[in-house]
Amino acid sequence: MSDDVMMSLLACPLSPDIAGSVWLYRLPDKIEPEWQRLRGQYRAVAHTDGNLPYSGLLTVLRASGNTSATLWPSSKAHPPRILALSKRLSAAHLRFAVVLWEQALLGVKPDSMALDHPSTLADLFASVEPEQTRTWDHIRLGPRAVDADGWVFDAVNSNVTARLAAHRLNVDGLEIPLRADCENNLVVWNPEFLWSNTWHAASSSCSSKTSGTGAADLPEWKTRRYRAALRIDVAMKSVHALPVPLLTLRPHVSRLSSTISSARSGWLAPRSPHAPLLNIALGGTGKNTHLEHTSRLALDAWVRLKDEPVFPRGDDSQEFLPAGARDLSGEPGNFRVLVPFSTAYPIGRSVGIHTVAALADHLETATGQNLLRARQVVKTLGIGTRQTDNGRDAVLLDDASLDEIMHAAGCSRLRILALYQHQDTRTRMQRLLAYHFNRPELADRMPEDEVVALGCRAEVLFHHAPALLAHGDHAQRPGLVADLPGLQADDTGVLALVETEYDAKQWRKDRRDAAHNVEGAVDPYLIDAKPKVSRLLARHGVLAQFITKPKKKKRPAPATEEAQPTSPLSALGLELKSDHAGHNAIGDMLRAAGMVHPRLTRAISHRGGLQHCVAHVGLHLREQRGAFYKKRTDRPSLMWILTAFVPVGEQWTTLAYVPPNRHGAGGWHNYAWAQAISRQNPIPEGSRSESELPRRIDQALLQLHDVIGTTGYVLYLSGDSTRSVWPLLSNKNADLLPDEAGHIGDRPALPGATLESSHRPRAIIRTTSSKNPNIPVPATFHTVDDLGTEAPGPRTSNALFQLDGSASTYFMSRLPLQATGGTPSAKLGRKNSRWTAAGADQAENWHCLTSTEIAVIDHPADEDPLPYAVTAARLCTHALAWLGRTQHPLPVHAAIQMDMNHPDYRRTVDSDDENGL
Repeated sequence: MSDDVMMSLLACPLSPDIAGSVWLYRLPDKIEPEWQRLRGQYRAVAHTDGNLPYSGLLTVLRASGNTSATLWPSSKAHPPRILALSKRLSAAHLRFAVVLWEQALLGVKPDSMALDHPSTLADLFASVEPEQTRTWDHIRLGPRAVDADGWVFDAVNSNVTARLAAHRLNVDGLEIPLRADCENNLVVWNPEFLWSNTWHAASSSCSSKTSGTGAADLPEWKTRRYRAALRIDVAMKSVHALPVPLLTLRPHVSRLSSTISSARSGWLAPRSPHAPLLNIALGGTGKNTHLEHTSRLALDAWVRLKDEPVFPRGDDSQEFLPAGARDLSGEPGNFRVLVPFSTAYPIGRSVGIHTVAALADHLETATGQNLLRARQVVKTLGIGTRQTDNGRDAVLLDDASLDEIMHAAGCSRLRILALYQHQDTRTRMQRLLAYHFNRPELADRMPEDEVVALGCRAEVLFHHAPALLAHGDHAQRPGLVADLPGLQADDTGVLALVETEYDAKQWRKDRRDAAHNVEGAVDPYLIDAKPKVSRLLARHGVLAQFITKPKKKKRPAPATEEAQPTSPLSALGLELKSDHAGHNAIGDMLRAAGMVHPRLTRAISHRGGLQHCVAHVGLHLREQRGAFYKKRTDRPSLMWILTAFVPVGEQWTTLAYVPPNRHGAGGWHNYAWAQAISRQNPIPEGSRSESELPRRIDQALLQLHDVIGTTGYVLYLSGDSTRSVWPLLSNKNADLLPDEAGHIGDRPALPGATLESSHRPRAIIRTTSSKNPNIPVPATFHTVDDLGTEAPGPRTSNALFQLDGSASTYFMSRLPLQATGGTPSAKLGRKNSRWTAAGADQAENWHCLTSTEIAVIDHPADEDPLPYAVTAARLCTHALAWLGRTQHPLPVHAAIQMDMNHPDYRRTVDSDDENGL
């Protein structure tokens, strides 16, 4: 009998001892009018209608008292009634902090702030006699759920952070001190243990090309030293159907900037080495970078309270950050900020698997608790996964039943309309299409404006369209699209492969200049041809897939003895092997057509998976706030999409639901046509909080029953975006029972709960990626034999594990695709940490294991949840146009892709970054 494989996650159960205690200041009832009075005065001074910036007061309390601090509640409608501190502060200390914060709110200059300033609010705070209580006693534990008020989470996080900071991190023979900040992070602050590198050391060829070159002979940018710090997020969390609160860690590489220019966050170290780091928020860009308002208020009060100047300033200086504080080059000081956006840097991302394992040991040592564990239930999930030959999906395109696959997708042939501006792009398109559609003899000769038959039941028409595709005024585009040749063809799905131009760095600069009214600057998003062309083509039923020029010219991969061409097609494939962006564009174009290979059936029904013949339905939600985020004038937009993969004989039909809106009726359509309808119109207005949203989705599920007949269906949802819509999708509500109408309170308990039982989903499965900080990541693996003896297991795994203590919660471990390659950098960080890495290795992006939580929320009472979890995991290995695993099962992934291809996708500010592949 084979040994069991156990996965330990970077999390452990919380205990009463670890949770610690808290001092509760229960504020008197008469404090409410004082909050309202201060809020009115603050609004008049700051010219805002917002809430009081309570975070400024909390920062002062945390930094000056070396304590956690939380005010609860803190909304406009409900001002604070409880102050929770992990350490008792004297009445005078509390009063001084409130008095100084109040004066800072009202615009009093720091030098004029007085500790004896009259304040009824401060007097009420100082009059409260606190009570010390165990934090554990305020955590609500049920048979399957954990819940607590917001202040409890903050108090627990602070107590745990202090406990972890009291122990040094042991890794690679080093003992590394950790320091807490005011937001319950652990930071490596000691300059001795910061990661550092130079571009000269990062160059893998520096030893051969510049070995004889002295540092004085190199340009300054090559020898400038860059630094980064380990940051660890510490948080109390919960997982589905586990009645125990968890303590989770999440490590990050925080790159330190040499200037505050455009920075958004940073830390300030108080004089005392035992005090927590102050978290600083900044705003503005370039030379206009400044302290964000709330941080400025907090620092003004803190400096006056502690009599500890942060930065030396002249008598005539009005800025908290003087000019001398803006240059952070040289040795790290007490003020450090983070690099604000992704950029070239000689220290890569991620800490690596070895450091995660060291953090797991640190967590066990500091808490005395065992890590959260899960048992392997299925080792091999990738059954019949998509494979490519130098980028080409030969299994799909050369399949003998390709005509049946296309018929299931809603057409008998494909026509590809290739629109280009530049000749080099035409050549690239031509070669890619000739390769993917098995006509290598056409790689160098395809006529213009003529339909050319390709292999694989496809045809192509090339058309030069510089006026249509050039960025600029949009007035002529509708007419130019209407005049395009080849837009219509009987029983043929028409797709467009379209050239577009995009330079991320230049566009950021142009957009910034336009926002600052620089003369001649134009926001590139206003003249971008891509979304307009996509929408106009969709109105003709054509789905556009865009392709940009590669950042640098790709050289053909050299032929080797192991990979000699055996045919003209394979020779062309070797030449195109390195054009990953081009292959991805062709793959995504085929995905948009809704073509599904029957290998999906084998994957689902393989040993351990579902044996029922059911449809697989995915729901995706995304809220996009737009101008509402800044001006509060526009309603947010809400994109919600249902997709369905329905078995039809040996094939699969892909459907999608388009919600009705003022532009037209919605309904279920084949996947390609649904995308065309969706792209024609703006994203509808709406919000996840609308009471009618669950009922509209139930109506769509009812209509699905009319389409698929008696075939049952399983519903998959992304936990990132749906927890707040249906009560039973939230971990804290797992113990609640719906009423006879399927409601909890005034809301449907789950999707389909308002429908008749025969129309409801057979099962509901929530998937949440560890991209979401609520989900713990894998740390280590062990094997356990029949006698219970443990031994070290593999360093990595792509298996499915069942969580100990829960029958319906599973974790799928995932090794990123980039970490599976044959290059030396793919395996960096598995045997050592960044503290002992060479310069060239330090510059590479390392990789850690990620996970997807699969929670079987609802399933037939007489069935085991395991087959449903196995099926969900296998569907994560079957994206239509992706080789690696996706964060969500195929139906949800297809809905996310449909959203991402919408012309309005993220062209305004999003409410959060909630989705991923």
